[in-house]
Amino acid sequence: MPTVRRLLVMLFVLAAALGGGSIVSPAGPAVAEPGLREDRAAGLVYDGLRSSRVDSLCGGAFEAFIDARVGPGIKQVLCTHGPDPAPEGVDVRADRGPDPAAEIRLPSGATAVAETAPLPCYGNGSDGFRVQLIYARGASSPDRFDTYAASFRAWAGRLDNVVNDSAAETGGIRHVRFATDGGCNPVVERITLSSGAMSNFSSMVSELQSRGYTRPDRKYLVWADTNVYCGISELYIDDRPDPTPGRNYNNGNSLVQGAVGRVDNGCWGFSNMVEAHELLHLLGGVQPTAPNATSGYHCTDESDRLCYADGTQTGPLRQVCPIQHEALYDCNHDDYFSTAPAPGSYLSTHWNTADSAFLSSQAPAPPPPTTTTTTTTTTMPPTSTTLPTTTSTSVPVITTTTSPPPTTTTLGPPATTTTVAPPATTTTTTQPPTGSPPSAPQAMSARQPTVGSGVQLSWQPPVSGRVSEYRVYRGTSPGIQTLLATVPGVLGYHDASAGRSLYFYRVTAVNAGGEGPSSNLTGMIGKAPTPAGVVREDIDRRMVVSNTQVGLQWSRRWA
Repeated sequence: MPTVRRLLVMLFVLAAALGGGSIVSPAGPAVAEPGLREDRAAGLVYDGLRSSRVDSLCGGAFEAFIDARVGPGIKQVLCTHGPDPAPEGVDVRADRGPDPAAEIRLPSGATAVAETAPLPCYGNGSDGFRVQLIYARGASSPDRFDTYAASFRAWAGRLDNVVNDSAAETGGIRHVRFATDGGCNPVVERITLSSGAMSNFSSMVSELQSRGYTRPDRKYLVWADTNVYCGISELYIDDRPDPTPGRNYNNGNSLVQGAVGRVDNGCWGFSNMVEAHELLHLLGGVQPTAPNATSGYHCTDESDRLCYADGTQTGPLRQVCPIQHEALYDCNHDDYFSTAPAPGSYLSTHWNTADSAFLSSQAPAPPPPTTTTTTTTTTMPPTSTTLPTTTSTSVPVITTTTSPPPTTTTLGPPATTTTVAPPATTTTTTQPPTGSPPSAPQAMSARQPTVGSGVQLSWQPPVSGRVSEYRVYRGTSPGIQTLLATVPGVLGYHDASAGRSLYFYRVTAVNAGGEGPSSNLTGMIGKAPTPAGVVREDIDRRMVVSNTQVGLQWSRRWA
């Protein structure tokens, strides 16, 4: 990575920590870039996106700036490979009905990937890093969830098989860690968004974040019930090989909260799955440093689920693998996905999506017997931005309620009977089964009431799980924090020992089931001005920074 880009990335990362966990910038909003060739039939729509500089955070891909939760005038940077065109012969404006339905099939001679049910079982279905499926519709559009429910379940199974069949080519096992219920059925959250969010990817991400879809331990794969794009996803330039969750931007890093991929109705459930294409983008493929990569985050080795002529390649595509491989990942397994990369090869020294925390290398546990599930939906006030919860006799399901409230989001086998109780009259918080750790604490922030008074931390409780204590972690870099203190059930901690440094803080919740995932990361200067410059505060007195430590990018805001 060139020195200029490395410095810019460091600046953005530091800004992200100070902004409470998102990659942020004071830059203005992006608009549709003049000169881009739009093709609405193919799903090539660029509203809200613009090409980034090669030496920027997005590394020459598309970028957008959406409102951050830090304060007025601060924007969160959103990186994406841009809209993927629909397969030849597909007009994304045409509705795609549920299976069985006529669809665009694989090229002649290619091998289709079978569907599987139930999905693989891991943990309790919601612990750790998960791919969360979402059904989204516009406020003025009908709710067609029930129409497509059986298809969603089948497509999730086929998507998992694409991943595992690709892993088998190099002798490994990889399954998608979907959010599932107690019967290994995919949990698909049903939400209603504004018409603006449905017609614009960056607006959709912004609205999802405002609704609480910000968990770094989730990849949100959205079936959007509209006909604007074929597929589009967030993706960040980061080819660091460290598989430790949270290190790579594409692997649960707290600075990228709630990465979103989207497939619109016209491209749902093809044999050559657009969902599989967008999932691998969400996991970080294809990095432009890969041997056969394009600068548009795709590849030139056919036949391959991520390879096509995206307009950024320097030469023609090469037919390296047989047409039968079209539905699977990484022809020759040398660019973005291999379970056994050779020592010294690119994938042994750079980011390998097969190492993603959102995939499992373990054979799944057998599913439990099919049972009847009773679901109670809790309706939250229309003005709330907190995710309502759903209680269940098996595993709790987080559901965003809208008007009218949802019915069920658990896609069980056809033989399973689901009974929906009337909406509850009071708001309750769902608790996970006994033995499960709590979810992440929310809204972690830091402030210094007066210069020299130390750092005051505060946070909100997890959305699920009882809490016996909180663990506060502190470090002097965004990537490494060590345990600073353990506090019993209170929502704050005063770090009187903070010295003349910029500190990074996070907090976890603990109960008898163990320690849950981390909160967002936040940063704060210690209790004294730095020798290099004057410590300044913002108008909300929430964060303290030094111009000399953060750089000119922030000088206008903090001066």
